[in-house]
Amino acid sequence: MPGKTPEAGGHQPSERGLFDCDNAYRTPIRADYERIFNAGMVVLDTNVLLNLYRSNERTRKDTFAVLAKLRDRIWIPHQVLTEFWRNRDLPSVRGHHHTRAKEAGSALEKGSRSIKDALDRWLKEVHLNNDREVSMRIDAARESIAQALTDLKTLIQHQAEKDALEGTAATHTDPVLTGLDGILRGRIGDPFSEAELTMAITEAQRRADKGVPPGYEDFQSKPPEQAAGDYILWSQLLAEAERRHCDVLLVTGDVKEDWWVRGNGQAPARPRTELGIELRQRAGVELFMLTPSQLLTRAEEIFGLKVDERSVSDLATGEAYITRIPFPAALTQAIPVWLHRAHLRAKAGIECSTSAGFSIYGTAMHAAVEEEFNKEVLALGGISRRLGGVSCALFHDYLLYPFRYAKRPESLERARQRINEQFSRRRRIVDGESRVLQEELPLDSEFEGLDAAQIAFVLYTSDVENGIHAAYLATVQLEISGRFTWRQVERLPVVTA
Repeated sequence: MPGKTPEAGGHQPSERGLFDCDNAYRTPIRADYERIFNAGMVVLDTNVLLNLYRSNERTRKDTFAVLAKLRDRIWIPHQVLTEFWRNRDLPSVRGHHHTRAKEAGSALEKGSRSIKDALDRWLKEVHLNNDREVSMRIDAARESIAQALTDLKTLIQHQAEKDALEGTAATHTDPVLTGLDGILRGRIGDPFSEAELTMAITEAQRRADKGVPPGYEDFQSKPPEQAAGDYILWSQLLAEAERRHCDVLLVTGDVKEDWWVRGNGQAPARPRTELGIELRQRAGVELFMLTPSQLLTRAEEIFGLKVDERSVSDLATGEAYITRIPFPAALTQAIPVWLHRAHLRAKAGIECSTSAGFSIYGTAMHAAVEEEFNKEVLALGGISRRLGGVSCALFHDYLLYPFRYAKRPESLERARQRINEQFSRRRRIVDGESRVLQEELPLDSEFEGLDAAQIAFVLYTSDVENGIHAAYLATVQLEISGRFTWRQVERLPVVTA
């Protein structure tokens, strides 16, 4: 090589530098973003678009200003379009402000009832029911609290009305759709064919089983067709980057660990190394990632836009790098033991089991689990509460609802289906008439004032001969639609002896 001195043996000296390694990374600088904003591809994730409904007017205006400035560089995978329309009508999206106001109001009502119950219980237990002076002071305090709560609910409702978008009920009057259509028209990728989609879902499952990003975390809580969404988006991004051969900036509010290497307070978060390697090998270009709030900050810096710092702060609040809080060890260690004991009791208490309908074992197991859980939790200082006809143990702020979802090993998706089937109103045609035959859990009454985040389903499968096959602890979110979605799922060990 000209200008170089050959090493002994005739080998040329290596040109490899410190950053010529798959695991190496460079912290992006202003010049990188200037290059991308001028000649790169800016890919928007679904949450960036949906946030326009959840944001207040100021943040929405600033976001639209930045997107309009980047219009020529923006590209949207078709998967984003699919997810946008699938989620747009959810109460947590288009009705975000009214939904959150309703939730806050319910929480305040719950707090009011708790205060009343606590005061009544205290008066009774210390025998001050007939003490006129104490009663007058407590009554005065009750009135002050009631007035404060009323004022808060009024404030929350007025703010919701102020921030909520008008005209979203119809697509032709929806200001978000109108604004986005002008920016995104002609900048949306093609959908996968049926064959391509089937292959992508299969590949997403294969990658998830091996922990290959992105999207493997979604397979813990969603059916495969939905869990594959992140990988489908990524696959479409790879193909477009290969076609354009330019660096990619992915803007996403998804802050899970299957997209990001988290920052540690001294170094910023960065894309997962595997993603950068895959894009580099496929398209020969570099991957950059920003959250929506970071995009506003960079656009303000490079384009000279006037972005309200409160807009950046508002978006950043929803982008907190949430570390999944593990379930208390006291629960994850004890529950497998309780399930095993319940199985032994159920097995000992029956002589045989049937294969038709609900087995004798299934009925015995249900009763044994309920009794075992409540006995152990009460001994540990917890309490019991009836929910949907079941006596549930309340321990470590989790309301434990045992649920045997199959008599043979089945996927977690089957558990989700069974829960949504059982905890909903089911109608059957009887003698030509539509009748409600079973309504195990009237959601609107049983769950009123109850924080769904505290409900933890203990999901398990078992049979009389083999005992517990699998068990999970799962917290859920009860949507206004009356359907459950997973918030957090953890597989539990199985005790066999």
